[in-house]
Amino acid sequence: MNKLIGSPKKKAKINEWLILAIIILALIPVTIDATILHIAIPSLTLSLGATGNEVIWIIDTYPLIMAGLLLPMGVLGDKIGHKKILIFGVSIFALASLFAGLSTQPLYLILSRALLALGGSMIMPVTLAIIRQTFPDQEKCGRALGIWAAVGTMGAAIGPLIGGILVEYYSWEAVFLINIPLLLIVIPLIWFGVPNGISDPKKPWIFKDACLLLIGVIVFVYALKSIFKENQSLYVSAIAGLFGFLLLRWFFKKQKNTDTAMIDISLLQNKQILFAMLLCFVPMAVIVGFEFLLAQELQFVHKFSPINAGLFMIPFAFSSALAGPLTGYLIGKIGFRKLIITVLFISSFSFFMLSTLNFSSLTIPVFGWLVVLGFSLGMILMAATNSIMATAPIDKAGTAGSMESIAYELGTGLGIAFFGIVLSQVFIRKFSISKDLLSEIGNKSYNSISDVLIIANNLDAAKQQEMKNAAMIAFQGAHNIVLIVAGSILGILALAIIFSGSKKTTKLNL
Repeated sequence: MNKLIGSPKKKAKINEWLILAIIILALIPVTIDATILHIAIPSLTLSLGATGNEVIWIIDTYPLIMAGLLLPMGVLGDKIGHKKILIFGVSIFALASLFAGLSTQPLYLILSRALLALGGSMIMPVTLAIIRQTFPDQEKCGRALGIWAAVGTMGAAIGPLIGGILVEYYSWEAVFLINIPLLLIVIPLIWFGVPNGISDPKKPWIFKDACLLLIGVIVFVYALKSIFKENQSLYVSAIAGLFGFLLLRWFFKKQKNTDTAMIDISLLQNKQILFAMLLCFVPMAVIVGFEFLLAQELQFVHKFSPINAGLFMIPFAFSSALAGPLTGYLIGKIGFRKLIITVLFISSFSFFMLSTLNFSSLTIPVFGWLVVLGFSLGMILMAATNSIMATAPIDKAGTAGSMESIAYELGTGLGIAFFGIVLSQVFIRKFSISKDLLSEIGNKSYNSISDVLIIANNLDAAKQQEMKNAAMIAFQGAHNIVLIVAGSILGILALAIIFSGSKKTTKLNL
């Protein structure tokens, strides 16, 4: 039986928008942290001497560990109260930001990012749950979720710009340290301004089951990330993938066959929720993969400063955030299914067009297609978020918020990993230098442009320039192919929805 702590309805009539403002302040560092490192990667790589593989793990550790922890933390919030989890999460996130900013080796930064993920996994799902419980009116709740989605999308989208400003005027460490002052202000605001809300102390939360889910997600995703890597045994990747899959299967089987299940399996069996999670996962994967690789091309190839690279992405950032308010209106006019198919095709075509353009300057065609791409992808994410939260019962809002966030974080982590792997494989094949230079550098690994630049720094000026020119040409060609792949994925998803012939899974209750 649910236990009402405080008076959420009374609070909502007086302070509902203030509550929304407070939880959004808590959310901002979490969303920005998913992409803020994209611009800082070149400076960070050279400063720490990180390899291409270490860079991928520095980026991916955060979303992948979050993906494994989101569901347990959402359930824990439903059990002990979302306010408590939010305060714990913000405190851990602030401490982890300090550790990350003081890191002197790639390993320390990777571990700090893992701690950031722990804090982030507490913050993300409970902010959605608090919104659902604070706004009982469906129309107001839709507007609040729209603001949440807009801020979340905007945070991830403008992360590169903020990172560029901090790197240019301070250092890469500042991209983490900047979180601390904001979070120290947010903690007392949460304490005094956010109600406890609805919780169920009798809701089961078993630590070993939470660990089982976390390990299963990490191992399975590791297998997906490593299967196409150079010098990685296919057998090791296959065994890891099978082991991770079996752990996840064991977890969900236990949840289905026990009276003390942490999660309601009916939520995972709901076709509307699963479809909406897919519509969170795929666009988020292409968004972060696109931003990650574009940030590198702008700085490594076209010699943009960090801040100018961030400014280059502003059209994409703002258009993706502004898509939210229009989404509900268009769904009411043409229907959810038609809207999703249309914007998927538009975003697919945008990627194809961008693959034909030169990113050396922000020309009118580049600007235009960045706006169209951001707007169409942002609209998909907004519709999917509303669908998940509108479908779930109010007392399971934390769990539903976790499922939505899992889709986002898996998209973030796997998007960077997948597109990074595709880029690496094409880069290797396109990278071409003279035989004399090749014999001099020997069997050194150059799977990425950052690897090449680290090796080139130890050569004389002429050879260094040859290495850099070859790397720039290879990277630019590889990036264009990645854009085509991204467009193809979105186009295939749109065709799959068309030919599925199922309208039940795409009917929204908004």
